[in-house]
Amino acid sequence: MNYESLTRKLYLKQHKRISKNKSAFNRIYSIYDDQNYGLGDKWFHNKTALDAGCGNFGALTVRLSKLRCKKIYACDLGNKWIDPLKKSLKERKVNIKNIDFQPGNILKLNYQKNFFDFVAVNGVLPHLKNKKDIKKGFAEGAKVCKRGGFYFTSFGVSGGLIQSVILPAVRKHYKLDKDFKKFIDNLNFKEMDKIIKFIIKVSNINKGPRLDYNFMKNMLSEDFCVFLHNHIQAPYWLTNECTEEFIIQMYKKNGFSKIKRIKKFVNRSDIRKFLAPLHYERDSHISKILYGQGYMQFIAKKD
Repeated sequence: MNYESLTRKLYLKQHKRISKNKSAFNRIYSIYDDQNYGLGDKWFHNKTALDAGCGNFGALTVRLSKLRCKKIYACDLGNKWIDPLKKSLKERKVNIKNIDFQPGNILKLNYQKNFFDFVAVNGVLPHLKNKKDIKKGFAEGAKVCKRGGFYFTSFGVSGGLIQSVILPAVRKHYKLDKDFKKFIDNLNFKEMDKIIKFIIKVSNINKGPRLDYNFMKNMLSEDFCVFLHNHIQAPYWLTNECTEEFIIQMYKKNGFSKIKRIKKFVNRSDIRKFLAPLHYERDSHISKILYGQGYMQFIAKKD
């Protein structure tokens, strides 16, 4: 199985879990629920939009629908994502009649040049195998965006202790240690709950500190399990290569101006809520240590 098929298979499984879990879906949708990328909600009315690499739970697709786009095109690798995405959208009261579902590859989009008013390539490019392909995939999204249209890209965290040191070491260990790989591959909230209860039991037997079960349980979640899968299982994770300078250079090379980096506070309910402020205030000393340049999301206008 090639890396593209493996990546899509992994995310198909992850997205199904998110779609079934209301809390997980709402957490991710909250990233977009008040987001209009500085264009204003009315700008999207009667516009044509592309969600390239849409996945099969469709948080961004839902948002584009609520912004009243006239036509939304959703594409991703293969076709196994289509029925789950349709189901997810219907469950969230989205009218799928104005949504076009097509298999597609960010390295070769089968749409006309200068066709879309709004193009979104959300979290896809860092999973390509090298910077050459990232540039190629970015250019494909740029190509189908019409002049005067806007191009939104999201890459993830670039640099810092967590993304540059800790997670690469964990990914390497995942590939080398069969027991750890099995543990991660089968990780779910029920397994986490067993671990919590085991820790509390051992602490009580040995007259250790009294641990609060509800507090510990609330620090973990199904969403957190998917987060670990997302950051450990994917064959390629090149967010560190996608620096601010690199991304801005791609925009300029492909004919874009008014390049704006997007900043948004994301509410979380599990253990990550303690770090969410550091994601937002990315210029602080501790944020730079942990997260380097921070989370990379941009929008720009095609000249």
